[in-house]
Amino acid sequence: MNRSFSIYLDLVRIVSALLVVLYHSNLRLLTLEKLPLSTHGHAAVIVFFVLSGYVIAHITSTRENTPLEYWSSRLARFYSLALPAVLLTPLLDSIGEAMAPQFYGDRTTHDLAWLRILTSLAFLNEVWTLSIMSFSNVPYWSLCYEFWYYVLFAVLTFTRGRKRLLWCCAVALLIGPKILLLAPVWATGVLLQRWTALQHVGRVAGALLLAASCIGYALFHHYQLTEAGSAWLRQIVGAHWHQQFAFSRYFITDYLLAVIVACHFVGVRALALPLERLASVVRPLAAYTFSIYLLHQPLIQFYAALFRGDPAAPWFYIATMLAVFASIYAIGTVTEQQRHHWRRAIHRLLASPAPQPLPAVVLGIDTPIGLAIIRDLGRHGVKVVGMARSEQALGLGSRYLHRSVVRADDVIPQLRQLGKEIGPAALFAISEADILILNQARNTLPGYRMMFADAPRMERVLRKELTYAAAADVGIFVPRTWHPASDAQVSAAAREARYPVVLKWADPNAVAPLLRQAGMALEKAQHCGDAQALVTALRRYQALGRYPMVQEYCDGYGLGQFVLMKDGEALYQFQHRRLHEWPPEGGTSTLCISMPVSKQLMRQSVALLRALQWEGVAMVEYRYDPFTGRAALMEVNGRFWGSLPLACHAGASFPWYCYQTLGLQRPIAASPYRAGVRCRFMTAETRRLLHLLMRPSPQTGRWRELAAYLSEFLHPRACYFIHDWRDPLPLWRDLRHSVIQRLREQRYLNKAK
Repeated sequence: MNRSFSIYLDLVRIVSALLVVLYHSNLRLLTLEKLPLSTHGHAAVIVFFVLSGYVIAHITSTRENTPLEYWSSRLARFYSLALPAVLLTPLLDSIGEAMAPQFYGDRTTHDLAWLRILTSLAFLNEVWTLSIMSFSNVPYWSLCYEFWYYVLFAVLTFTRGRKRLLWCCAVALLIGPKILLLAPVWATGVLLQRWTALQHVGRVAGALLLAASCIGYALFHHYQLTEAGSAWLRQIVGAHWHQQFAFSRYFITDYLLAVIVACHFVGVRALALPLERLASVVRPLAAYTFSIYLLHQPLIQFYAALFRGDPAAPWFYIATMLAVFASIYAIGTVTEQQRHHWRRAIHRLLASPAPQPLPAVVLGIDTPIGLAIIRDLGRHGVKVVGMARSEQALGLGSRYLHRSVVRADDVIPQLRQLGKEIGPAALFAISEADILILNQARNTLPGYRMMFADAPRMERVLRKELTYAAAADVGIFVPRTWHPASDAQVSAAAREARYPVVLKWADPNAVAPLLRQAGMALEKAQHCGDAQALVTALRRYQALGRYPMVQEYCDGYGLGQFVLMKDGEALYQFQHRRLHEWPPEGGTSTLCISMPVSKQLMRQSVALLRALQWEGVAMVEYRYDPFTGRAALMEVNGRFWGSLPLACHAGASFPWYCYQTLGLQRPIAASPYRAGVRCRFMTAETRRLLHLLMRPSPQTGRWRELAAYLSEFLHPRACYFIHDWRDPLPLWRDLRHSVIQRLREQRYLNKAK
């Protein structure tokens, strides 16, 4: 596109925008006289459509020639102004209508405001037979057409073969025939730019085309062909369907008008008019045409209602329009003129990360922990192979999963075979049981780089008596704990303990097989309120010959400090607080929040991990009493922890940092995480709510808990263990699995009856 023609198109854009403004300002409440040139509004929109097709075809053939560059620019162009316009219009309408309702009448509507806002932001106002007005902003309809032309153009430009056909059909089915009827108008601009023969028209032919287009439009307007074509269509399809066509009811004559506009552009391009001197004036004005087009109508009605002047007095119209253009300039300066910031942000959001040299295998993608690892690694360009216990696993639905494998009973041979197929890989394991199995087979898995600690280190954290001994050496407070091994020691612990107490296994992985053989379930924690309850609970395990340890209960809330250790150094640190747990007395975190790191406590945590000679990720879990300021050590989790999704949402990318450190042997490029991010495990959180509703206490009333549960959805920093709008399918899998499981349970209960 030569410079002269580019300036001319900018000039046309300015004139067309002003004609649309003139058309919508032609209100009898604003001026008694009919304004000159105020009947060219619809024709100006057709000019915009042809111009848009031409410009998009030009920029995709020059600079925006990849889907990433195209959509970064197009979405930034639209949303930099569409978002503030959609949100500002109902506010202006509400204030203006309250001041002077006569300036609104049937020119705006407020019913189902939330739906109007959502459909406007999704550009769905005009699909099929819908015609949802964006409050008083009537010109917004054309954006709801143009956006889908951008989509169709992108499909045709960046896809090939069957995929192109399928996507075109999908878009057509979504938007319906009404928007498609004006697609040839927009495509006229594309044809004008891409048809090589039209680019070589001589000056004489160009002059003839320019003259013919001017005469053609004059006749078109003189004979009011737009209205005549609409009336003819009405006779054919009837009044009802004519109304359903909405802004496409002029499509027959719009095709003719598009040809006239195209001829005009071909003629001007061939003549190469000397317009370079106008560039300093035209270019700055043209930069605001989108703002003028999209903002003028709600501003016209707002300022007319604000001034409430005499329509017979010219000053009323002039003052209103001066205020409108001043506001457009102010809004456009901070929105449309700053769209380069939007473009960079959208580009970062849409861009695929650089591919990493080492794939990752994640063993145990059935839980939110495994899902969080998949998402974090996948977003950093790592090819992730997930190993699931069943086809219903959460992680199998993630779009970041490169390959999925259903786990065999004996996973070691399966991992060896997988290693032969994919080569060297980083191996992540979620559960302590899997880590134990893999540590026993380390020497038989030479191609894998283990993302977890070796067997001696794992033993130090799995055996809590060893952990507590190391904690005592570095000065960390540990609640009084008993490790009964006989009935006599059970009785002694019952006499000496201060109640309540908590029962938990010192090494749950070692005792789990014994419990299964005895037909007993492994309980993470069990609370006992007095000596009798303690003795009764412990006697259940008498035949087993093994007893859980007894630990005095500590007041306060759960607090976790997460650390990535390498060669005795803490490479990254994170801290969270448990707001809710299931069961409520203490257990799995169901609602947690990221917090700034407590430096003094973190020094103790790091000292403990050094004493344990720890390598890799670990969570040092405390019970913190805010009244006394004392933190009591509960345990050290030598693996990825249950609230890992919170850390990832907050920006503490532990899987990625672990991959860099232990997998690639590289220093991590860490960034600070965000404090105040809240994360919910909805399944367990809902169970907790139902439990509290059924058994309320003075501290937790029914209505208070229900209100807190519902209000949490509205929290601006709320996120979820499973739900992520960037990766929606795992949530669907979780919901489907929950429903199926409940149906099976109900069917089993019905049969039992």
